[in-house]
Amino acid sequence: MKNLRDNIPTIVFWSAAVLLSLWALGQRGLWGAEDRWAEIPREMLLTRDFFHPCINGEPYFDKPLLGYWLIALVATVTGRLDEWAVRLPSAIAGLLALGATISLGRRLWSQQIGRTAGWFLLSSYGFLFWARTGEADMANMAAIILAVAWYWSRRDKPGFFSYLVFYLICFIGAQNKGLAAIVVPVIVVLPDLIRQSRWKSYLSWPHFAALALAVVVYFTPFAYSEITRSGYRAGGLWMVFHENVVRYFHPFDHVEPFYVYFYYLPRLFLPWTPLLLMALWGAFASLKKLDWPSKWLTLATALIFVFFTVSGSRRSYYILPILPFCSLMAAICFALAKEEKWRRLVVNIQTGLIVPVTAVAILSPVFWPVLKHRLEFTAPKALVFGTPLLGVVAMACFIMGRWRPALVAQVTGASRELAPLIAMSVIMMGGFFCWQYNAFSEYDSMKNFSMELRRKTPGLKPDEIAFFRKIPVKTLFYLDLPGPVLLLQDRDSVRAFLNSDCQRKVFVSHDNYLDELAKVLPAEMVGRATLKEKIYPWEKNEKKYRAWIIERTAN
Repeated sequence: MKNLRDNIPTIVFWSAAVLLSLWALGQRGLWGAEDRWAEIPREMLLTRDFFHPCINGEPYFDKPLLGYWLIALVATVTGRLDEWAVRLPSAIAGLLALGATISLGRRLWSQQIGRTAGWFLLSSYGFLFWARTGEADMANMAAIILAVAWYWSRRDKPGFFSYLVFYLICFIGAQNKGLAAIVVPVIVVLPDLIRQSRWKSYLSWPHFAALALAVVVYFTPFAYSEITRSGYRAGGLWMVFHENVVRYFHPFDHVEPFYVYFYYLPRLFLPWTPLLLMALWGAFASLKKLDWPSKWLTLATALIFVFFTVSGSRRSYYILPILPFCSLMAAICFALAKEEKWRRLVVNIQTGLIVPVTAVAILSPVFWPVLKHRLEFTAPKALVFGTPLLGVVAMACFIMGRWRPALVAQVTGASRELAPLIAMSVIMMGGFFCWQYNAFSEYDSMKNFSMELRRKTPGLKPDEIAFFRKIPVKTLFYLDLPGPVLLLQDRDSVRAFLNSDCQRKVFVSHDNYLDELAKVLPAEMVGRATLKEKIYPWEKNEKKYRAWIIERTAN
């Protein structure tokens, strides 16, 4: 019975982690670049070619292969390729990242610090968003923190096996998104290697042999892709160089000001941003007084921030790997703070952020009529009923924390001051991503358009559907056709398609091209599309897709 009581925080944490990672994971439609991560595995499974990624039959090798393979593997095992299958690898990677963060915190400091850091990470906006998104960013973060956790677990046990596993984590992780999974762990462990000249032990044949073997593992998929690329016009290794090295030093897109991470990072770490800012200030102010693990963590966090800031190409999700280290810093600085006044200040500031948000959620029924009146936005029922319910449950945790602080602390494994706030954050953030966010899926006009087009054209063949100028990848995925569709680039090709002998054909175009198409489409077609992507009242002057289903009548 005592063992069960001692393990309650662990059971509660992992139950919450699994629930928040997997609950309703596939309920909403594809978002952003998820369409590429969905369509490429779909075409791989169709062609049985897993080394030459394509979209609509055209080469698309801007990312390594492992991320696509994992999605294809999930689809093969489960027999389904949908939003759930696309996002499951990210959700699993998120759980691995949580485990590595907790393990690192427990090893270098204490079990409570590790678990508190795990709660901070689990309930942060950036973690939950990307753990439930079918792209490679969470896998990239997981590989980095796993490699660092492995380094510290085997730091005093150097040898071929220790080196090999470290490099395999890095190089296999790099097969998900790019070279950051190799570079960042090395940068992070560098301060510890330099200290006491520990790096000298790496000048040995076991180390170089392990590195060489990991390099071979990394290059093998690219090499096989190169030697079997007959008719394929993209090189995987060239794209690795272009997307990582060239983009880093000479960015060709995603160019943002050098200071963007100063506001991207606080946003990603919500709702724990106030605690993080105080932790950073305290750590750098007393850097010389810190023990070595805490000093290393401060330097590692700073190095990650500088590494991504120096890059000319910047996006909010690039700096995602810093979140586990921020979680550990926040947990350490609060746990090791000796001044009760400082701890009380931190708790009060965090309470001043989380409690008002919870109160707004409880009072949300007051705001929906206002939004409907001003924006003509009708909130989904799940949002109307779910938001105040989550607020009530979260506020109940806060009240319980004030009434029975020991109970909430025992359940979460965190300190009495933080436990109620952690419980509230998990409920509010988890409820948002697992329930409220999914409620907006009914307004996913592109998915609804694509699925309606599929229903209206059963048995549609690839050569019977044509897109003008641009193909929405999301539509390709939802149509689930057995081959590439037609992409028409000029008016002559449109005329040829419309005059073809197909008994049934589908023509799809974005509204941006209607003026140009008016010169080639029959007058009765231009304003009478069979199907239009819905434009909602709050989307002012929005232009979307429309489709014409053309049936040839028998003579």
